[in-house]
Amino acid sequence: MKKIVYMIVIAFWLCSTSFAASERELFENGVNFLKQNKNQEAVDSFTALIDIAPQNPDAYKNRGVAYMRLNLYDKAINDFEQTKKILPNLKGLYSNLGVAWYYKKDYPRAIENYDKEISQSSDNHFAYFNRAICRAELKDYEKGLKDIIKTLEIAPEFYLALCLKGDLHANMNQLKKAKQAYEKAILIEPNHTYAKEQLEGLAFENGQTDGVQKKSSPSTKISENYELQIGAFRVRENALKMEKKLENNGYAVRVLELINPSKITWYLVRTGVYSKKEKAEPTKEKLKDDLGIDAIIRPFGRF
Repeated sequence: MKKIVYMIVIAFWLCSTSFAASERELFENGVNFLKQNKNQEAVDSFTALIDIAPQNPDAYKNRGVAYMRLNLYDKAINDFEQTKKILPNLKGLYSNLGVAWYYKKDYPRAIENYDKEISQSSDNHFAYFNRAICRAELKDYEKGLKDIIKTLEIAPEFYLALCLKGDLHANMNQLKKAKQAYEKAILIEPNHTYAKEQLEGLAFENGQTDGVQKKSSPSTKISENYELQIGAFRVRENALKMEKKLENNGYAVRVLELINPSKITWYLVRTGVYSKKEKAEPTKEKLKDDLGIDAIIRPFGRF
């Protein structure tokens, strides 16, 4: 089974702080730049606002969001910590700290911040969802599943939460429950490909039940799964850039690190799990139409 690269939720908030006219203009410009994904321009607007209103917590918090989008996580954390000094209970602050620590791969510290966010806002389903992702990274699947169950109690039609629920069950070898989660996700968003691909990749088609491997008869041939390769790179950073581009366009992708017979390391950007080559064709065509990418069909997890 592949692992989805889930999009951790980053939040920014409008505020009700009383501004002078020039301050409000800078703040609104910064928010509009964030909405347009013009993150450096957002940083510049919030920095100008901080210069004239150094005690404005929303300016620091939203600049921190812009820094995160620029992958400047240390600067983001500094801004969130400054926000905490000014207004420690500002809505969404600890969630955003959790996001920043997640991207720095410090999952325990991310979880600590999600704990604080949940203690302040027990109905914040995004906080439960993000904490579940961190727990999945730590292979703490049982606690991650509890967080996903809570997420779905609050937001029962949250597609990605259902996908993660399926992944967690699959990682725990609870394949029937994984199948049920993916099937429910498909009912909610039938045009999204991830749950469909995961469902195809489940070991049910190879004769497995929950935690039990059935014996195949000598004549049974287990078919090989396939995936779409979007790019092959010698430089890891280039593969990660392609990964991010695909994520931003709604594709669940992963990067494989493989060494060929010549001892050269390749970083392969891939998506999908397909039981037959022809089942990969619709997504291959969509990649071409959406992004102009000529993907190729490869054996799952191999060159």
